[in-house]
Amino acid sequence: MVSGFGNDGSMRHLALRLQSGMARAIKKIGYHTPGQRLLFHQYDYMFSPGQLGFLCECLLGTNELSGPVVEIGCAGGSTTVYLNKYLDEIGSSRRYICVDTFSGFTSADIDVERERGKIAPYELVFKAYSKPYMLRTLQNNGVTRPEVYEADVNDFDFALLGRPSMCLVDVDLFRPVKHSLESLLPRMAPGGLIVVDDCEPDSDYDGALQAYLESTTAHGIEPDVRHGKLGVIEVSGAL
Repeated sequence: MVSGFGNDGSMRHLALRLQSGMARAIKKIGYHTPGQRLLFHQYDYMFSPGQLGFLCECLLGTNELSGPVVEIGCAGGSTTVYLNKYLDEIGSSRRYICVDTFSGFTSADIDVERERGKIAPYELVFKAYSKPYMLRTLQNNGVTRPEVYEADVNDFDFALLGRPSMCLVDVDLFRPVKHSLESLLPRMAPGGLIVVDDCEPDSDYDGALQAYLESTTAHGIEPDVRHGKLGVIEVSGAL
C-alpha cells in the first residue's frame, strides 16, 4: 500500500489539493488573457447593495401575509436567486412568481418610448436571456421555489397571482410598468408592497417613473422613491 492512500480522508485531501492546484493554474493563465473577466468574481446584480437590502426589508415586512411574492421582469434571474435565498433564510413559505418575455422589450412597448422622444437602442437590450437560461441559473443555485411564466406582461392574466404580498416591477418602460401597476393595485393584499425599479428622472428608462407617478396620482397615493430609483407603494386596503 502506497503511503498516504490508506484511507478515504487521505484520498479526499489529495483530490482537494489537485482541484486547488488546477484552479490556481487556470486563473494564473487566464489572468493574462482577454477572457480573464470570466474567471474572477463580478457583481452580477442590477441593484446596489443598499437597494437589495431594501428589497429584503420589504420581504421581511410582508412576511406575515400569505400571498405570493411576484417579480415582473427577471432577466437572467440573479435577483431572483438572491431574494429566494433570503425568503429561505426568514422561513417564508410564500410562493414566488416570475413573469418575463425572456426576449427583451416588445415592439409595442418600444414604440411608446419612441413617442416619448427616447432614442436608446431598446431593441438590443436583454436579448441574451431566455427562460432556459434563467431556469438553469435557478437550478445551479438550488432555488426551486419560483413559478416562471414566459409572457408579455401586457397580455398576462394577473388573476393567476391571487393576492400578492409583495411585488417587484422591473420592466423599465412606460407601457409595461403602467399596465402592471393598474393590474396589481386592485389585487394586492392589504398591507402589501409594490416596488417599481428605475424611478429616476432623465434616464433611458424614465418611462417607469412616469408610469409610477401617473398611477400613484390616479389612486391618491403619495409618491415615495427610495434609494435613488425604487418607487414604493404601500397598499393599505382595497383601491
